[in-house]
Amino acid sequence: MRTTIIRSLLPLALLLLPGSLRAETPAPKNPLEQQDTQYAIRYLDLHAAEVLAWDQCAQKDRCRVVTLLPAGDSKLKGYLGVRADAAVLEKIARALAKADGNPRGQSFQLLLLAAGGKARSGGPEIPANVQKALADLKSFLPFKGYELLDSTWMRATQDRVTEARLIGRDGASYEATLLFRAPSSGDLFIDGFRLKAEPFTPTSPGGVKETRNTRPGRDLIQTTFGIKTGETVVVGTSRVEDSDEALVVLLTAVPSS
Repeated sequence: MRTTIIRSLLPLALLLLPGSLRAETPAPKNPLEQQDTQYAIRYLDLHAAEVLAWDQCAQKDRCRVVTLLPAGDSKLKGYLGVRADAAVLEKIARALAKADGNPRGQSFQLLLLAAGGKARSGGPEIPANVQKALADLKSFLPFKGYELLDSTWMRATQDRVTEARLIGRDGASYEATLLFRAPSSGDLFIDGFRLKAEPFTPTSPGGVKETRNTRPGRDLIQTTFGIKTGETVVVGTSRVEDSDEALVVLLTAVPSS
């Protein structure tokens, strides 16, 4: 087996993979004697893993925690190098084994609304949680009326890009992608959200497609944000070409049943 030596940070120590057994090391003569250990991180965000390790150290001045990036094309997120006494190392091992298990899954509901300067009626009813999210941002959103155009469900896995498609007016199609992380705090962090308008050919009143007016695909919204389970947030807005309307996108992190 080939071993990579990491210099200048911490001596090479045991690689602890979640779910695996840690090899026995000679017990120090003094149980409070500090030891160097290295933990392999598979799924957990490295920063979240570092925070989790520090949380196990009651005496911060007796601990040292550093993050180490993996070499080559490793599928690991990286490593934590820790210097602490045996009891703290054991606490860190248990905490990481629990937090760095299988990647977390999360369901999201994505909604696409049309917004304008006039009150609107008719069409599908806007859910109460969406109305509340819009009301909370009333002073920031310059719109008086909203209409629900489409909604979809997204079943996402932590640190993997998930895609969905929404349909707007006259058959306009939008592609949405998101990537989320689950830090140790319990809240979610949307590490990348994008809404892209796909190439679209409007239809004239006579039912004929005006190919000369085909609109190319383009990015409409790109952002990152935090969200709590059960919360609905306004992700962003984008003006519609040749229209007095705007698109408003909302995302709900659906609680597990």
